[in-house]
Amino acid sequence: MTRIRVKLHYQDDVRGMAIDSTMPFEEFIDRLTTKFERSFEGLGIKFKDEDGGKVTLRDESDYELAIETARESAKGKPEGRLEVWCTDI
Repeated sequence: MTRIRVKLHYQDDVRGMAIDSTMPFEEFIDRLTTKFERSFEGLGIKFKDEDGGKVTLRDESDYELAIETARESAKGKPEGRLEVWCTDI
């Protein structure tokens, strides 16, 4: 199991949280929306992939790609990193 440090961007606010790579998608979304006091339906969520492109995060398969990206960033270290941008939609 990999620990992942998540950097969250929303408007002018930058927040952080630590998650385990085994955390379910629903729990991740619940923690993210609670942190910014927004509903999932009202947020556009993107993460930066290994190529530096921003990928939309809307469902379980997008989340799995985000977790895999964070695991890749760890490269043998005990902790991966994931950067997430949230916007109002």
